[in-house]
Amino acid sequence: MRFIAFSFLLATSLVAENPLSLTLQSRNATNRPSLVKEQWLPSRTAIIVCDMWDLHHCKNAVIRESEMAPRFNEVLEKARKEGVLIIHAPSSCMKPYEGTPARERAKSAPVAARLPDKIGEWCKQIPNEELNVYPLDQSDGGEDDDPQEHAKWAAELSAKGLNPKAPWTKQIDTLRIDQEKDAISDSGVEIWNLLESRNIDNVIHMGVHLNMCVSGRPFGLRQMAKNGKHVVLMRDMTDTMYNPARWPFLSHVQGTARFIEHVERLICPSITSDQFIGGQPFAFSDATAGKKRLQIILLGDSTTEASIPKKMAPSEPQLEDTVRIQLARQGGLPPCDVYNEGVSGEFIRRLLDTRYDKAVKTKPQADYIFIRYGLNDAAKVKDFKTQFPKDFHELLERLRKDHPKAMLIPMTVIPYALNNLHEDINASIGEIAANEKLTLFDIAPRYLEELKKNPDGLNYRRLPLSKIPEDLRPFATPYIVPEANDPKVVVLDNRLDGIFGHIPGWTGDRHPNLAGYNVIGDETAKWLAPVIRQGK
Repeated sequence: MRFIAFSFLLATSLVAENPLSLTLQSRNATNRPSLVKEQWLPSRTAIIVCDMWDLHHCKNAVIRESEMAPRFNEVLEKARKEGVLIIHAPSSCMKPYEGTPARERAKSAPVAARLPDKIGEWCKQIPNEELNVYPLDQSDGGEDDDPQEHAKWAAELSAKGLNPKAPWTKQIDTLRIDQEKDAISDSGVEIWNLLESRNIDNVIHMGVHLNMCVSGRPFGLRQMAKNGKHVVLMRDMTDTMYNPARWPFLSHVQGTARFIEHVERLICPSITSDQFIGGQPFAFSDATAGKKRLQIILLGDSTTEASIPKKMAPSEPQLEDTVRIQLARQGGLPPCDVYNEGVSGEFIRRLLDTRYDKAVKTKPQADYIFIRYGLNDAAKVKDFKTQFPKDFHELLERLRKDHPKAMLIPMTVIPYALNNLHEDINASIGEIAANEKLTLFDIAPRYLEELKKNPDGLNYRRLPLSKIPEDLRPFATPYIVPEANDPKVVVLDNRLDGIFGHIPGWTGDRHPNLAGYNVIGDETAKWLAPVIRQGK
């Protein structure tokens, strides 16, 4: 009878436990996000709070953490109330907590029957990451303070008797520690033991800094992922140590977003804080944005968007990256954000009638807008010679209204081949620029110059599988991209030219590959740099 009563109570408690409804975001090999809805039992879930220290050697890091901490604590309070175990992990700061119930709770967890090898060590990379480009250059430690401000901050820390290179002493006070329920540890072994002793399979990581401690600590994302825990990152409750003056020269916020994509694609999914406490996901204020950055928008068709290179080589620099990196390396120029708003198959009328308000009007106030249309307009617009200038003028008028400070820059289209220069289209674009009293950026001569060096070196290869002879298809297998009607064989370079080069149409798709986009990006930056210096 006692056993029956106990079983009834246990079953009742399990039924009464309200699951956490979460939406997990991950990315596939082409960096496309996907969402999966899951329900987690709170009793089988833990949150690890990583290195939310009271102080840091980077003053900007302290400012950002302080701005994030109040909402961070709201998440912890709600999760704790739901029954989630909160593990506070302020590394190298265990001394203030020794002897407290929360610290003893972690230390006293029984040794796990399965203790993963090297769970007590940093993990700087897992196999998924080995062949991918690391998204940020953090070799300088990620310090993004102004040098003078940083020196002042270091002196202030020293005056307090703290080590300016490692001034942290405890977790930030904004985050409440519940001594009756929470645990405190900075040990991978202790935390693993604690998770295993409570049959916790689900782990949520919050804290700083994502590209260092959150990912790499012994209790970090990589260790949890590779050792079988169902781990996620709370992507709006984190930050990175990234200096925008280093590759790939993104803003700090964009650098963090870039690393989040890396995590979602190669390490684990992510969630957001609103899934616990409602409202909107957290975003840092403009006060933490750093130096003012020039805003550059690229408008155009597939020769701007670069959809195939982005699918085939998502971790490599794309057109917008090349423009930004080239401008950054010039020296003496303000930092830039470059937004690629090209869309395959697009022409001006379609842009105006479908997505202009969402994709262009809502962008940050632009300083420079490059406009490269004409190829699809010529193919899809009736009476191109009359209608194209009208559509172009309408686009310019809307841009002048929505981005009044921007320099509007019509661009010529690229020549697809030595015998396909699109001279008629470019002549129309030149006339439009002259009539609108705008400076024309003629990309065609540079692209043609590079085509003459290697006529098929700037375009990818894309051919229907059906056109590949049966006996040669085994060579195509690794490069097949499924499509609804007819799979395509897609290669970004000439690696299969020796096998397929004799097949009619093998080099017929003239869209740029990464080499082609590097030419466009390089010439764009070279053209724009003196314009920026002249303050136009």
